[in-house]
Amino acid sequence: MQRACVLLMAAVCGTVGLAGRAEAVSAGLQPRAMGLAQAYTAQVRGPESVFWNPANLGLSGSSRFSWQLLGGGVSLVTENNAWSVGTYNDHFTDSNHAVSTKGTRYYITEQDKRSLLSDVPGTGLRLDAELEPLLALGVPLNGGIAFPLPWGVRSAVAFGVSSGLEGQLPKDVVELALFGNEFAQSRVEAGKPEAYDITRWDGSTWVLGSVNWALARPFMPARLEPYLSEFAVGVTLKMLGGGYGEVLDSGGTGLVVRVDGADLDAYLLAQRALGIGAGLDIGVAGVTEDGRTTISASLQNAFDFVSWSMAVRQDSLFVAAHDLLITRFLDPEARQIEEILDNEDLDGDGEVDFAAKLGEKGFSRSLPALFRLGVAHQWDPRLSLMGAYDQAFSSGFGLTRKPRLAVGAEYCLVPWFPTRFGLSIGGRWHGSTAFGVALGPFGAGRVRLTLCDLAVATRGGFLPGLAKGTALSVRLFEVTLH
Repeated sequence: MQRACVLLMAAVCGTVGLAGRAEAVSAGLQPRAMGLAQAYTAQVRGPESVFWNPANLGLSGSSRFSWQLLGGGVSLVTENNAWSVGTYNDHFTDSNHAVSTKGTRYYITEQDKRSLLSDVPGTGLRLDAELEPLLALGVPLNGGIAFPLPWGVRSAVAFGVSSGLEGQLPKDVVELALFGNEFAQSRVEAGKPEAYDITRWDGSTWVLGSVNWALARPFMPARLEPYLSEFAVGVTLKMLGGGYGEVLDSGGTGLVVRVDGADLDAYLLAQRALGIGAGLDIGVAGVTEDGRTTISASLQNAFDFVSWSMAVRQDSLFVAAHDLLITRFLDPEARQIEEILDNEDLDGDGEVDFAAKLGEKGFSRSLPALFRLGVAHQWDPRLSLMGAYDQAFSSGFGLTRKPRLAVGAEYCLVPWFPTRFGLSIGGRWHGSTAFGVALGPFGAGRVRLTLCDLAVATRGGFLPGLAKGTALSVRLFEVTLH
């Protein structure tokens, strides 16, 4: 059980070292954006504007023509709602371990275990992970090409890919890993339910890709002319596709451990499918009369929908056992799990069933609508300051309804060495500190090269040792033609 405890903590906390954020097929994990704590809505220009605010394409800071030829990198995320790397270090390293001739063995006290369990909310241990590739088969992802069109229209085409997992397991599963099982009578005497609640599972997973075509046009309304030097409106049309799966329901009586054996009963209803859809983003942006401040506002996923109607399947997963004893697992005659548990042959094919197909009915899951408001100010030629407010109107696909505020700064001691810093509160990240640095861009004619664009950020706390997640985004190189 000690080993199981160490493995559980290592799985949750050890993976916290690699993280990021993929906001439902957006460029939220790009190194520059992450290094600014995503206070990037007003600062972004060029093809990346497609994912933040298409109206930014119509501002003078965006090149009329820009083509991201090559790029390579990846962004990752893992986080949980209970433990940090500091928690792991406090309980499993330094004074809490002893070295034997066979290696390192870890010991934790009963008080340590109770402390670890108390950190888990009553709703359960939540785990989230996301992945965003920046290059696939030589094609830059989450980037593209910007170009002019007739009548003063500016356009861009960009590709986006993201994947993620959101899951939650019951707190009693963590208790079993930490303390092992306890007899039902002892649990009742301690004021606990006799059954371990190991049945309340929740979560979803997705892989989404998009082809995005943005259009922007600069113009100046008469009422804004005294205050602004530039103004633009924009729209992004999106084609979406990918795969999605989710837990629909879970339940059962759970696990009851008695002297004469254990009873186990649990089920889970889930569905998965492939789907395609479309969507629309809209935005406006303006620059103040002195040309130093940009204000940008967009509504992303304003009319998005995805029909999950291909390879659809709904399933019921279940397990049952009565008077289960450890001796049944040690019985040489019962080598298969089917011979140990009490699941029945429901379909009459002669084999014990642990899952049953329920249906193939398609369903719909839209991406959450997201309002973004950003401000960027050029303090001096070397220093830019940014602020952002994000508000999603539903939860899912890596987003939550809780609003988010962020501030960031970018300082260039020399043009080819930008450093970035950011802070944010709210949203799914709660508290976050971000830092980024890059080498480049280096220019040679119309070609620009950026090397080793890197960003890291905490999640669920401002300090790395106390945060419950950490973000990492790295782009090894980027070649752009202007």
